[in-house]
Amino acid sequence: MTEVLEIQSTKDNVMLGLQKALSEYSIAALTRKGGKVLFDYVDSVDKIELEYTPTVLSPKKFFFPQEEVILEYTLEGKVNTKIEYKKTVLFGVRPCDITGIQILDEAFSESNGDPNYLTKRENSVIIGIDCKSVCDENAFCYKVASQNPEKGFDIMLRDLGNDYAMTIATRKGEVFAEEYFSTFKPDYEALHEFRVQKERAFEEAGGPFEELENLPAIFSENQFHPIWDSEAERCLSCGSCIMVCPTCYCFDVIDELSLSMKIGDRLRRWDACMLRSFAEVSGGENFREEVKNRVKHRINRKFNFLMLKHGRSVCVGCGRCVRSCLADISPVTIVDALTKTSKEMRLEEKNNDLYLPEKAYIRKIESFTDKEKFFELEMENGKSLGAQPGQFILLSIFGIGEAAISVSSPPSFGDRFEIVVRAVGDVTNKLHTLTEGDFVFIRGPFGHGFDENILRKMKGKHLLFIAGGIGYVPLRSLINLTLKQTDLYKKISILYGCKTPEDRMYKDELAYISTLGGNVELLETVDKGDDTWLKNTGVITTLIPQVDFDPEETIAVVCGPPVMYKFVTKTLNDHGIPNSSIYVSLERRMKCGVGKCGHCQIDDIYVCQDGPVFRFSDIEDKEEAL
Repeated sequence: MTEVLEIQSTKDNVMLGLQKALSEYSIAALTRKGGKVLFDYVDSVDKIELEYTPTVLSPKKFFFPQEEVILEYTLEGKVNTKIEYKKTVLFGVRPCDITGIQILDEAFSESNGDPNYLTKRENSVIIGIDCKSVCDENAFCYKVASQNPEKGFDIMLRDLGNDYAMTIATRKGEVFAEEYFSTFKPDYEALHEFRVQKERAFEEAGGPFEELENLPAIFSENQFHPIWDSEAERCLSCGSCIMVCPTCYCFDVIDELSLSMKIGDRLRRWDACMLRSFAEVSGGENFREEVKNRVKHRINRKFNFLMLKHGRSVCVGCGRCVRSCLADISPVTIVDALTKTSKEMRLEEKNNDLYLPEKAYIRKIESFTDKEKFFELEMENGKSLGAQPGQFILLSIFGIGEAAISVSSPPSFGDRFEIVVRAVGDVTNKLHTLTEGDFVFIRGPFGHGFDENILRKMKGKHLLFIAGGIGYVPLRSLINLTLKQTDLYKKISILYGCKTPEDRMYKDELAYISTLGGNVELLETVDKGDDTWLKNTGVITTLIPQVDFDPEETIAVVCGPPVMYKFVTKTLNDHGIPNSSIYVSLERRMKCGVGKCGHCQIDDIYVCQDGPVFRFSDIEDKEEAL
């Protein structure tokens, strides 16, 4: 795609240019036939209709005809592909239909590129004419945000009175404009006024669906909504809605023999999922027998299944299905009903206990360092915390506040759980003053930890744990879980680094792990040792080359201060471990734990809900992740 260009030409010049282009191109445009306006080929620009009237069929028919031959064959076994096309200028296409062409471009080019469609597209120039207002009462392009396409056209014209402002979107459009149009510098003030008036007109029409981007989820949770029954009761299953739709691309394939019975054609024809025969199989079974299921499938394709695939509504709001439907069935009615129900459901399903903490008693306290203390807690209700490895809690001390703290005990720890807390703020400093028997309040556990899916991927692999400082605490839950079933893993290597020997967490436990042997190894390092320190001295990355591992069979798990991640992940990459095999646990300020307060948001993710455990390849491109 070329850089978008803005130029201008007179309307007369545009028509003269199109007339000239007729020597090289076939031109299809709005024209009048039998008293109706439709898209068809014209032999003179005098036959082009410039005032738009909604057409029965969209311009997709020029690239995806209602019927076309795709193979020619003989009964002796000779086969030839057949692709019919001609160089075409498609003139006067409106924004909703251009958005439809964009969707078809994606559908026919992905995975296995369709040669018949793509050849026609390659040999076409699409010149759109922008709408300044909604074209008629059945159109709802503004509800699905299809009135401002950025792709799907080569040139877009905007009516400035005697002139057209031209937006050139592709190199193809740029070449065509240079050859056939006499252009000059655009009147930016007039172009701006056009856009202002258009925006105002579409805002007055009503704006997009209330939860447009959330429609796939809304449709998924409303598969048994009563509106499917009420709309299906009126549906005639005639398929008219499908045949006029600019984004439907289902087809049937049939063979036709000539009268000689020696040669034949294989054709594809438009087909419609609203027809009863569409889902019928050779044994006579029909997997979409009921009208209700066909209605549901058709609308779900537009706002659910294919919306997820294309990243936008696959209904472009042209209104053709509404105009053609004898039963007055409208996608707008269905979307509004499902959206209303989902909103009501969410209001009814509010969690009254969302911010309500439960009392927990401190059963054991141990000082690890001058800043960190170990706490063993027990819930007053006698229930197990039920935390996954890597999850966290929010601990409250009323009158002081609430703080997020990682759970360090493994999931099988019974009705008690453990945390290690560094005194760095109001809540944690106050917690350090409490004694055994005192109580605190707990919410959680929260977040996405090392769930069953991740644990399954780890089985049979070499696990490489890399912890820095207090970063050992969030990993301890998973480390302890794996040490209880070492036979499930190829090897378990634990790399732990601290500033000094005294800064190490769980010193007695580390001493025990160092004696396990077998497929378990522990390597430690400190930035600065003392007279008693006999192990490695240096940053934690110096330990990685000391581990014998096959990068293709290794999964690394990293937790520590933020500055550590960049160096550790780079070193792992240098040793052949890809980012898809590295998991990290992120630390962020978390005030609610339930994805509401916004403190832990990184682009489109919330660390408190989507993390704190992430596969590094999923977040490596997010600027604020590390």
